[in-house]
Amino acid sequence: MVNLSVWEIIMAEQLQVNLIPIQQCDLSKVQQQWLELEKSANNSIFTHWPFIATWLSFINYQGKLLKVSFKNRTVGLAIITENYVVKNGIKIRQLWLNRTGDAALDQIWNEYNDILCAEGLEHSIRAAVIDYFGNKLTEYDELILGVANENIKETPRPNNIMQHTSWQAISYQTSLRQEYRDWPNYLSTLSKNTRYQIKRSAKLFGGEDQIKVTRANNVDEALNFLSEAAEYHKIRWANHNSGFENEKFVEFHKAFIQQNFHLNIVDIVKIHTDEKTICYLYNFLYKNKVYFYLSGISYSSDNRLKPGLLAHSIAISHYAGQGYKVYDFMGGEGRYKKSLSDKSGTLIVSNFRRKTVPFIISNTLRKLKAACA
Repeated sequence: MVNLSVWEIIMAEQLQVNLIPIQQCDLSKVQQQWLELEKSANNSIFTHWPFIATWLSFINYQGKLLKVSFKNRTVGLAIITENYVVKNGIKIRQLWLNRTGDAALDQIWNEYNDILCAEGLEHSIRAAVIDYFGNKLTEYDELILGVANENIKETPRPNNIMQHTSWQAISYQTSLRQEYRDWPNYLSTLSKNTRYQIKRSAKLFGGEDQIKVTRANNVDEALNFLSEAAEYHKIRWANHNSGFENEKFVEFHKAFIQQNFHLNIVDIVKIHTDEKTICYLYNFLYKNKVYFYLSGISYSSDNRLKPGLLAHSIAISHYAGQGYKVYDFMGGEGRYKKSLSDKSGTLIVSNFRRKTVPFIISNTLRKLKAACA
């Protein structure tokens, strides 16, 4: 675990943690506090207030506001919901951070999902919350945080709480340098094989000069692009649980676009020629970062065509030209992600569990299995 400095320990001990039912909150004041805290936080689009506000409406405001304060100053915010699962006949009572525990509702899959914290206080604030869970919320068995950076598992915790990583995946990013606005400059940084595949694909689509990037310029265009992307996505992920087969998933994203398109945090682009759609990319924009959320790719039986690889390389150049600093592919393995990125990391879901007999036994069995593997 991370060793906290004396200052961080003092901070953690003096932090006040409270849970307030959302339906008892003045949402206009919550919004004001949340947006103010974002100014000093190193957070993601998924803890940006417009995303949280859309999600709260989506779950019918069923949850509690987690508020962390230091001397009457708000330094941490999140939404906590309750759920339970039954394993081996035992009911496990859960608290979820900015998620619900309901697979259909959580398929929106918010990554970089953590407590909204003042930058530099992340470990102290998270430690205070887990201590509050361990010592005050004794009717619950586990607190589930994530999907977030893997350092979340290093959060200091009381002796009666243990940590379990229930899910993990690699993530990829590429830095957007100004010179990448010239597409050949970006391609020159890639491996010879990747560069060849991209150039060959572009040639088969009629050449670089024939490929266009069209952005949805209003809500109606954005919803139309999303609908068209959905059809490609469902074909690609047939029998693999495409989010577009989930009415709740579609409902959330339509609402998110309708409510927030004017804020320039939603960007849906179509990469195409005059005759052919190559790919749709549904991205989020926040704090100089482009979050690639999903794609709708027009695949072909011609395996020389690499429409996804081509589209992302063009998008990287496009966003570099707009001044963004990072293109984030987020979680999930993919050869194209690795080929186009210059940085990788690990994302996890972290379960902070009370040291009950069932959890101790399951933890011991996992260690024995790992030792025998």
